Amino acid sequence: MLKQARAAWDRGSLTAAEPLYRDALEKGGLAPSEVVEGYVRLGSIRASLGKKDTALAAFRAASVLDANFTVPSEAGSKGASIAEKAKRDTAKIGSIQLAAQVPKEVQTGKPFKVTATVDRAHLPMLSAIAVVAKDGTTGKDVALEAKPEEAVEFEIGSELTLPGARIAVRVDALDAHQNRLASTEDHVRVPEKETIVAAAPPSASKTASPARESSVSASNNVGTPPAGDWGVRSGGTFWSSPWPYIIGGIALAGAGAAVYFGTRPSDNVSVGAAGVREQ
Repeated sequence: MLKQARAAWDRGSLTAAEPLYRDALEKGGLAPSEVVEGYVRLGSIRASLGKKDTALAAFRAASVLDANFTVPSEAGSKGASIAEKAKRDTAKIGSIQLAAQVPKEVQTGKPFKVTATVDRAHLPMLSAIAVVAKDGTTGKDVALEAKPEEAVEFEIGSELTLPGARIAVRVDALDAHQNRLASTEDHVRVPEKETIVAAAPPSASKTASPARESSVSASNNVGTPPAGDWGVRSGGTFWSSPWPYIIGGIALAGAGAAVYFGTRPSDNVSVGAAGVREQ
């Protein structure tokens, strides 16, 4: 679906690209850079068609994921102006902050722990925190999921910590469609011979339970599909307004019909249900 949306965009068929980008976001499974691309291009298309309110909603969704997104020329001068307003609206909220504590080295045949942290302000956007650990030497991998909390601890089993293993560990912040709104990646080394190493980071929350096995490829390059864009989206502060990011038929977190957007309780602007899905 994303390939079709890009193809329509590239040939200048913006009216055809709009529903394709919308459907790609709803189908899910996108990397962080792809999610931002979807919302930016939806905002640009709608701005070009004179749909100011829904363009603003899409640009706001993009801005809370990447406050420095680039507005494509297809948006026109009006689109650029709407995008700047969206960035100002989200400036006090900031972008989602995701981090992970991962040991650099672990003992052979021993499990290890990974602690993921997310800023409190953006927790309502998320449906799950996930971790994918893959041994680059054997190709074996494990995936775990947990409910979103400010801190979640995962235990990676001993089946990955074979002598000489090089384990890529990626932590993802997922929306309800399994889109990765933010990701961060690190690497764990297992020595060829058993050595005494420092203890793993202390527990910060409950331990997640195994969810599924996965075949995600490890990568250090931001934007490498399908498992690319492993970089951390950082920045942002806590805000006191209600959850603002319901974009029509797509909710970055859960369901809802009419919500409010704002950076303080006394200055809320209603965006209702206008956004990604239009009748």
